Amino acid sequence: MPRHHVRDRRRSIHFDGRTVTLKVATKSLGFLPDDTPYRFPVAKLTGIRHTEATRGKPGEIVFLAPDAPTDVVANVPFGCDKLPGNTFRYGYGKLGEVKAFLDAVEQARKT
Repeated sequence: MPRHHVRDRRRSIHFDGRTVTLKVATKSLGFLPDDTPYRFPVAKLTGIRHTEATRGKPGEIVFLAPDAPTDVVANVPFGCDKLPGNTFRYGYGKLGEVKAFLDAVEQARKT
């Protein structure tokens, strides 16, 4: 199965066929750049809420799982959305990539 990857707004989502990984840009020690990963095994996903991006409004994917983080991620750098650790926001230009990503995740959830 091919790997899927989308990066936008200082967050990225990866899918390797079994696990969705959402990485959030954070600051370590207040100024050093770092990435904080959040992993969602496909078997544990109870749902995916997707709001498609439009030309004037970013899209959003929320991964729903029993142990998904719902608190806003602290220490995010300038330019990074202050969102929970289970949320990925993207611009209109990434809509095609996001749809392919979500199709791959849905196919894996069905098997």
